[in-house]
Amino acid sequence: MNELQVKTIDLTPAKVEFNFEELSAVLDDQLAKYEGLEFTEQDATACKKTITELNKGKKALDTYRKETKKELTVSVTRFENQCKELGKKFDSVINPLKEQHDQFEEKRKEIKRMEIEGYIDHLIHIEGLNDKYASQLVVEESYLTKSKTIKSIKEELIVKAEHLGVQQDKEKADQEVIKSHVDLINLENGTDLLNITYISLLDHEIPVNEIKNQIERDAKIKVKNDQMKEVPLSEAPGHTEEDIFVETYHVEGTEGQLQKLEEYMSSQSLTWSVMEE
Repeated sequence: MNELQVKTIDLTPAKVEFNFEELSAVLDDQLAKYEGLEFTEQDATACKKTITELNKGKKALDTYRKETKKELTVSVTRFENQCKELGKKFDSVINPLKEQHDQFEEKRKEIKRMEIEGYIDHLIHIEGLNDKYASQLVVEESYLTKSKTIKSIKEELIVKAEHLGVQQDKEKADQEVIKSHVDLINLENGTDLLNITYISLLDHEIPVNEIKNQIERDAKIKVKNDQMKEVPLSEAPGHTEEDIFVETYHVEGTEGQLQKLEEYMSSQSLTWSVMEE
């Protein structure tokens, strides 16, 4: 449409004149007699009457101000209402067009999203990512903006997918190392430690060497416990003919604290075992 030109036909700034100077002088004169006026407790009634008279004059002035301002703004209020009415005419056409545009934009985003998701599926297949790592390849909201090209998105996804592939390969390799070490330690000590117990520690980002050390410590403890079980109770060091009780405890502590606890229990000829969760 042609450029809309709004023309002002008549603009008269609001103007009002009243006897300000006269009133100011009269008030200065009349109010002067009240300045520094002091009352005693016996004059409380007179004091209140004086306050009432002064408030009455102030209220009359305020009423005049409000009524005059209302008269001055009548044309302003009418002007604003007329502009709002014209604005509604624009809205009646703009809003339906905006809805159409929003629908076009949503459709554009959905088409782009489907293309990106298809490429993500392709990368997951190429890298052979499992669910754990594949779930980290997602359509970022920034990908759907018009300024983000498909080419740049694909380049970014390729880097992410390759990095995830490297992480997954390392995890598999670490799992194999842990599994082999558990099998080796079990074979050397005749123990039956479970692979899954130590493989799960990788999820807590515990270094492989530390996990291997833990496997070896657990095997030694288990061997010692098994040996203690084989010794007849009557031959156990410090044994006295007392009743045997069984208690179940849930203990939380650092790795070092728990190791010391296990060593102490073994030194006291206690029969104990680690409960697998």
